[in-house]
Amino acid sequence: MKTASKATSVIAATLATILGASPCLADYEQGDFVLRVGWGYVDPDDASDWLAIDGVGQLPDTRVYVDTGDSATITATWLFADHFGLGLLAALPFEHDLEVGGLPDPLNPGARLGQVDLGSLEHLPATLTVQWFPVCKESWVQPYVGFGVNFTTFSNEEISSTADEYFTDALDAWAPADLRLDDSWGLAGELGIDILFGRESNWLFNAAVWYLDIDSDAKIYFRSRQGYETRIRTDVDIDPWVYSVGLGYKF
Repeated sequence: MKTASKATSVIAATLATILGASPCLADYEQGDFVLRVGWGYVDPDDASDWLAIDGVGQLPDTRVYVDTGDSATITATWLFADHFGLGLLAALPFEHDLEVGGLPDPLNPGARLGQVDLGSLEHLPATLTVQWFPVCKESWVQPYVGFGVNFTTFSNEEISSTADEYFTDALDAWAPADLRLDDSWGLAGELGIDILFGRESNWLFNAAVWYLDIDSDAKIYFRSRQGYETRIRTDVDIDPWVYSVGLGYKF
C-alpha cells in the first residue's frame, strides 16, 4: 500500500508540473484514436471475510491472500470531443497465486497454520472510463484522469496439492477440490500521461495507474468420503493498483 501511495504521488506531482508549463506542439483533438501496448503490474490491496464451511460455520481469523501478477496490456482512447475521451483497458490474463492463512492445524489441536499455498487463478479486468485531458489540445504532453467501471472475469482457478492434502487430513476430502470465483463489477479510476515523440510524430510513450474495485465470491467444493459435497466460501476483495508503461500510436 505504501508503494502504491508513493507511486501515485510521484505521478500526480509530475502531472502538476506539466499542467503548469507544457509546450504546444502536436494536436490531441476530437476524433483522434490512440492505441497503446505495454506491460502491466497488478498489486492487490487484498482482504477477505473469514472462510465459512456450509453446515459448520465460520473459521475465525482465516483469510485469503492474493499475490501480485503481471501481463501485457492493451489500452485505447477515442476522443469524442476536445479534452474528453473514452478509455478502454484490456490485457492478456493476469495470473495470481493464492494463499490462505489462519486454518486450524489438524496435527496440533488449538493451533493455527500460517499462510498456506491455496492455488492460483487468472483474471481479465476489462475497464471502461471517461477520460479528461486538461492541457491545451496542441500539447505534445497529454496527462489525463479517468473514472468509470470495471468488469473482471476469472478463469483457470486451481487448487494446490498442499491445499488438497489439508482438505483430506482436516476435512475428510475424498477427491481434489474445485475453486470458483464469481465475476465482478466495480468502479475504476485512472491517472495517466501520453508523451509524443515530437511535433511530427504520432508515436508516444505512455505511463498509467489504475485503482480497480474487484470483489468476488470465492467457493471451494470437494466431495467427502461419506459421499456428500462440502462447500467453503468467502468474499474476496482484490481491489488492485495496476501500473503500466508502454508505447502507443495516435491515429
